[in-house]
Amino acid sequence: MEFLVVCGGIVEKDGKILLVQEAKESARGLWNVPAGHFDPPERIIDGAFREIKEETGFDVKIDGLLGVYQYAVKNGERMTIRFQFKASIISGKLKIPKGEILDAKWFAPKEILAMDDSKLRSSSVKATVRDYLSGKLYPVDAIKYLR
Repeated sequence: MEFLVVCGGIVEKDGKILLVQEAKESARGLWNVPAGHFDPPERIIDGAFREIKEETGFDVKIDGLLGVYQYAVKNGERMTIRFQFKASIISGKLKIPKGEILDAKWFAPKEILAMDDSKLRSSSVKATVRDYLSGKLYPVDAIKYLR
């Protein structure tokens, strides 16, 4: 079984959440929170900063950990573990990378929860939005970096 670690998070502005539309063929046209593969030896949080910047152009601060989500894909052949953070914009302008992201759009949380699941990258998108709406955040230092 293959294991994949993904990190990213909800970027919120004026009560709306930024979703990006995937360009790669395996997920083309699907909406996702800005996120991507963890690149060892980086720390999980650094991966979230990197992925959010790459997919949106924004520099962000991490407000807290929304949750860790585990799910199987490809008929159980691959297990994905996602670390999702809540992030606030500190600078930058929305700029999407050509070839990686087709579009980016701000959605009200209720709009995302009402979306047909077939339009989303995974079930973790709605789970992350529900956790965001709950207002509960875990401290980032709950993730221990050991050497």
